[in-house]
Amino acid sequence: MSDFSQSLIWRNLYVRTTLWYALCGAITWALRNYAPPSWGALGSETLGNLVGGAPALTGNAEPTTPTALAASIAMFTGFAASLPVAWIYTLTRRKKGFQQSVVQTYLILPVVAAGIVVLVKHSLALAFSLGGIVAAVRFRTSLDDSKDAAGIFVVIGIGMAAAVAPSVAWVISVGFNLLMLILWWSDFGRPQALEGKAAEKKLERALSVANRTGTFLAKMDDEVLKAMSPEQLEALADRAWRRRKRNDPDLAEEDSVPEQAPRYERLLRLRTADVERTRALCEPLFPSLFSQWKFLGSVRENEVRVVEYGVSLAPTVTPGVVSDDLGRLPDSPLRGVELR
Repeated sequence: MSDFSQSLIWRNLYVRTTLWYALCGAITWALRNYAPPSWGALGSETLGNLVGGAPALTGNAEPTTPTALAASIAMFTGFAASLPVAWIYTLTRRKKGFQQSVVQTYLILPVVAAGIVVLVKHSLALAFSLGGIVAAVRFRTSLDDSKDAAGIFVVIGIGMAAAVAPSVAWVISVGFNLLMLILWWSDFGRPQALEGKAAEKKLERALSVANRTGTFLAKMDDEVLKAMSPEQLEALADRAWRRRKRNDPDLAEEDSVPEQAPRYERLLRLRTADVERTRALCEPLFPSLFSQWKFLGSVRENEVRVVEYGVSLAPTVTPGVVSDDLGRLPDSPLRGVELR
């Protein structure tokens, strides 16, 4: 298994996903068309109908009784159709980082949803009972990215479709992955470069408080830097370094290389209700997670404070490890961990 996991096919996620869809499609087609009726003898549904989706009931036909075979096929289909969604999610979140728990949720939810739908799809009483049970449960988990929430809805839909119309589950899986890849490749929705009259107005608002250094920098960040594109920010950082060198000819030589200006690989953002307590709890863990780090300050976003650090990950640490370790702190005021 280790040799296969290191093979070119397995490491190339695009090839792996395509082959997975092809393999599952071939198995589904073969079972639907050639499976002997005796294989589906656990009730009135044959294996071919379960894999391809049983036809809707008509007239006075009695609903079929849920069977172990029906639940097994639906749950496996939900897992198989959601696995590529989890793969593509890890690819598109590779730069910003992702939580291992979210990836695992993408695989658990469709399996659970498929099993439940098999149980309640022929019973109105069971469906209402399930609704009452779910309404009594409260979840307090918050997701950092709205796309994570969209992915949760998608895998739930895949699980539900796997129990009713498996072909629809595969269509949802393929369609969602194609959409995510297109948005990721095209970088759709990226902020435009700040220029023209809009740039002039924002700069004027920042200059209106230039006599107060702290307020001026905060205004510059909110009015100008926030609206700049990544290319403009990179050019500005290089220009600021050159200006600093001109103003201070005795600048240390190790600080005189422009490429060393961005000393940290990532920006760590911790959402919290208590900045000081968050720093006291989290910073003792940083030496084991980061090769270098620096506190950059805190900003207010909506109803919470966001504590920001410049960090460089330790060689054996992944973004998921950082999110999991910080998220498991006892009695922590943390409401979210994000690595950019």
